[in-house]
Amino acid sequence: MSVPAAPGSDATAADPVPAARQEPTVAKVAERGGCPVVTYDIMSPRPVLTGVREMAELREAAPVCWNDFGTGFWMLTRYDECREAYQNPDIFGSDSVIPLDPNPGYHWIPTHVASPEHSWYRQILNPPFSPRAVNALVPRMRELCDQTIDMFVDAGGCEFVNDFAAVYSTRVFLSLLGLPAADDGLFAEWVDTVFAGFTDPEGQARTLAAVTAMMEYFVTLVADRRAARRDPEGDFVSYLMTARFGDRPLRDDEILQMCVVLVLAGLDTVKSQLSYAFHHLATTPAHRHRISIDPSVLPSAVEEFLRAFPIIQDGRKLTRDVDFHGCPMKKGDMVQLTLGSAMRDPRVFPNPDDVDLDREANRHFSFAAGPHRCLGAHLARAEMTVALEVWHSRIPDYRLADDGPVLERGGAAGLVDLQLAWDTAG
Repeated sequence: MSVPAAPGSDATAADPVPAARQEPTVAKVAERGGCPVVTYDIMSPRPVLTGVREMAELREAAPVCWNDFGTGFWMLTRYDECREAYQNPDIFGSDSVIPLDPNPGYHWIPTHVASPEHSWYRQILNPPFSPRAVNALVPRMRELCDQTIDMFVDAGGCEFVNDFAAVYSTRVFLSLLGLPAADDGLFAEWVDTVFAGFTDPEGQARTLAAVTAMMEYFVTLVADRRAARRDPEGDFVSYLMTARFGDRPLRDDEILQMCVVLVLAGLDTVKSQLSYAFHHLATTPAHRHRISIDPSVLPSAVEEFLRAFPIIQDGRKLTRDVDFHGCPMKKGDMVQLTLGSAMRDPRVFPNPDDVDLDREANRHFSFAAGPHRCLGAHLARAEMTVALEVWHSRIPDYRLADDGPVLERGGAAGLVDLQLAWDTAG
């Protein structure tokens, strides 16, 4: 099924889809109450922004469809239906948030927790990620950004995803949690391994080893803080040890779960979001030049990058049978809130495929919505803003290093790599 390149999208979006991967197909079947059924591979790598074009086709075919890929799950492809699901967490529950993993053998706090306990955990976690706390960290973010750029600026090029985005976001995260900066390589490797396992069935053993190593790190850290607690203002684990869940302190297992979730949610997401933003800027000279000379555009630019390139494809699990816009969903079914499609819904966003740095009333929910809205939204916005400002003050003009294909990962979105080049004074 041929799909034309989206207007205003990057040039590489027109790359052909690999023939080995099946294109999405839509067919009505009686087994799902007459609702459209698709076979759509969400896991295979694909040329950058190919998914945007494929999702546009699915979105116009149906706001709700069943995808029989893997274990099977519903897909919501339009803005209003996704928003409705977020507003009804009593139906669209969070026992699982990964569409292909309906019965996870792990329990993430607060991700998998329902109200009212979820709100109690969020009350504990909100202060360290508040605008006030994040703003206090911005000067340190600038230092870390400069230090990261120092590593390669004179080389005239870098592999952006791993040389900059992963290193910078990890260092900021460790600084926020009061962890040693020297451990940035450990965390970056663990997170890479975990997310690679989403797209590599043979990598499950490596994923388990990475999660186990991460847990052991935090077990040792918690034991150390139990023996000698530090200032909770600058040490996240010590802060959690002072917190109260109702009338009791947090247990060690709760602290461990929170730490692991924050690592997985906080590192790969910012890295991946920056990779799309910088790919767009490397291939859109007018936008790159404007950001370089006019940092005042950064707040709206960040919001637009979040809308145009949302990396979260959220999952929910049905808590009961429900007829949702004519589709008979059953208790236990998984539902994917396909934000990559919803954030380009023309019913809500004028000229949705254009990246408009001045877009007004940008009502995206790329950080999700409802009670499970992303805890780190303020942090992610600040990290992106600092990265864009500091980078363009030092490397205002850059380009893709070659004409080779730029691939995005399946499953957890983000670019596999991004080779950039620039001219140096020498």
